[in-house]
Amino acid sequence: TLVAGGASGFLGGMVAIRGPPLIFYFLHPPHPIAFTKDSQRATGVVLMFFNVSMRMIFYLVDTFSASSKKEYFIKEDWRLYLSVIVCSIAGGWLGTKLFVYLKDSKDAIRGILSIFLLVCGVSLVISAF
Repeated sequence: TLVAGGASGFLGGMVAIRGPPLIFYFLHPPHPIAFTKDSQRATGVVLMFFNVSMRMIFYLVDTFSASSKKEYFIKEDWRLYLSVIVCSIAGGWLGTKLFVYLKDSKDAIRGILSIFLLVCGVSLVISAF
């Protein structure tokens, strides 16, 4: 658990890709841990909540500090911010529907996580060129 969290934090800080270690953690949890569909969902929600909360706090403090010359929130990007909010709500709704549809199929959840991991890898290879 600590290794997955540490690797996720390290990769998130270095290259802004914190997802793959967490996906591996969900696919292959350590021996005493066994995820049900509900516990896996709850763990993911808590991880994302703290990740986004800490990131937003950092951005807000850094934006409003006197020594900072960076601006993370730019007025001209309001359409982008709005689209992120709308897509997040739509993704949450779709994920909830998919969660109910999958019932307790560990194989389907593993397949979806494997596809996400593959997409991450392909996007990294493509962005390298």
